[in-house]
Order: sequence, then C-alpha cells, then structure tokens
Amino acid sequence: MKPKNHIIASGIVSTGVYIVTHSPVSGVVSFLAGVLIDLDHLIDYYLNYGATYKLGHIYTALDECRLSRVYLFLHSFELLVLFWVAVFLVPLNGICCAIALGFTQHIFLDQYYNPVTPRAYFLSYRYAHKFTKESIIDRSKLPSSLR
Repeated sequence: MKPKNHIIASGIVSTGVYIVTHSPVSGVVSFLAGVLIDLDHLIDYYLNYGATYKLGHIYTALDECRLSRVYLFLHSFELLVLFWVAVFLVPLNGICCAIALGFTQHIFLDQYYNPVTPRAYFLSYRYAHKFTKESIIDRSKLPSSLR
C-alpha cells in the first residue's frame, strides 16, 4: 500500500481513537504507529543496497520491490500479538492500545492490498524462508510490468 494511503487510513483510525478516548495523545500515537511502521522498509533497503542518499533509487527499489531479501521486521503478526497482549497486561494500556490499533490497521491493509502471499507478514515465515522476496511475493498479483 502506498504511503499516502497509509496516511489517510491512519488519519481515519486515529480520529476514531481520539473520538472514543478523548485523548489527543492516543490519537497521535495511533496515527504515528500506523504510518511509521513503514520505516522498516528503509532498513530493508539498507540491508540490500547499503547506505545512499539517492532518494529516487530508494523509492523505486522499495516501490517495485527490487530487493533480494525482504525483512520487514515491524510488519509482523507476531509483533502485533505482543502489542495486543501488552494492552491487556499493562495497567496504563491506553497508549499500548493506540499503538496496537495503528499497527493492526496498517498490517491488515498491507496484507489485503499488497501483492503478497497469505503468510507474508509472519516474521517466522519470512525467517524460515531466509527472507527471500520470492517467498512472500504473489507474482499473480503484481502488475504485468513487474512480473
């Protein structure tokens, strides 16, 4: 899913969080969690290409998944479960809940809209398949120009 769409979706969800909680902090935290999860794409770029300041290359490589390995450490159903466990275990769980909601909407939207296999967002699955791009990309869902 494109960053613009994540910003819109996170804006909608975080507005709902604010309306329900009456907490501006929870609304902002939910928004940031829903958007900043994508920072792990920059880690993937670095691990595949090394450090660079060529923003055009970074954007193209990530947008067209020109990576041999896809780690996406934050895009993980296992991490999502940990956030939801924290919601129920941590006494001051408003912030944990806001983070969990932001992450949840992001991961589920990515799972639905991105050209990935059903298990792509399980870190354990990616690890078991050595983080290869081929193990998570569903080629039938790719635009023909990228197949």
